[in-house]
Amino acid sequence: MLKRITAVAAIAGLLVLPSAYAEQSPKLTYDGQQYQGDTLPPALKQSLNQLAQQYNDQRRQAVDQYALNRYVQEEASRQSKDVKTLQQELMAVADPTEEQLKGFYEANKARIQGTFEQVKPELVNYLKRQQMTERAQQLLEQIALKKGYRVELPEPEQLRLDVATKGYPSKGNPDAKITLVEFADYQCPHCKNAVEAVDALLKQYGDKLRVVYRDFPINQSGISRKVAEAAVCADQQGQFWKFHDLAFERQNYLKSIPVDALAKEADLDMGKFGDCYQDAATQAKVTASLNEARELGLSGTPSFFVNGRPLGNTHGDLLKDLKELIDEELQAGS
Repeated sequence: MLKRITAVAAIAGLLVLPSAYAEQSPKLTYDGQQYQGDTLPPALKQSLNQLAQQYNDQRRQAVDQYALNRYVQEEASRQSKDVKTLQQELMAVADPTEEQLKGFYEANKARIQGTFEQVKPELVNYLKRQQMTERAQQLLEQIALKKGYRVELPEPEQLRLDVATKGYPSKGNPDAKITLVEFADYQCPHCKNAVEAVDALLKQYGDKLRVVYRDFPINQSGISRKVAEAAVCADQQGQFWKFHDLAFERQNYLKSIPVDALAKEADLDMGKFGDCYQDAATQAKVTASLNEARELGLSGTPSFFVNGRPLGNTHGDLLKDLKELIDEELQAGS
């Protein structure tokens, strides 16, 4: 975990090289048309912003690593200990208990392939790495107190994209300060988990938040597309969210449940539903949402935008990450 200072310094040196180009916007010419800055395609803006954020994260990691190594060397000298021995002492973590392993397995079973016994060794390593990361963070906090350590890095330019919301199902205050747009797939397990997080946000922020749902049916089975089209028809009857919640509740059975059965369970007028489901305009609406998601550079679900600001990786603590972004927007607008 803790590497030699010389190695970290070399990495830091390499990372500094691109800094002269970090703030420059590329100029793109395609089919006779030029793009630069605000006129760059949204998907490219997303990619460049993600690269800038990764670059910043790498710089922070390099600086943190330097601080850790320097502190360990100073402490080893003060305590008359071997550096490697002290590193091992400071980074020592206990093996996770059987209860912790089983708890983690049960909480993440949908994303884990294999039985508990099959993946147990990998879980042990994963949880130990998590503990080591937490331990390193604790050490950095100690260094901050003892040595006044802090890092100041210029943040990448804040990305804000135009995301269509008109004509798409929403809930919450239509005049809210914050608009949260979610692109999701009805067969996506992470999207199912996101339902609870979004509901919690609506409960917490009340009239300050509006949520807009957008379809991004990327599952190759084609079932997500059918459910999305059925949801458009539910929206026509003012029952979108009832159908939406029902579809996610039945996610594991969507392969065997026909969409008209879901519609019936959602108390839709089946005559109107049938006409809508066969209407080319219904298919076109889902296609339009899918195409915009791709134009925005999205590649996975769920994907979120808070007042046009994209949330990056959503496979961590989604509720926490969304709250941070929402709070930033509320603070900026206050």
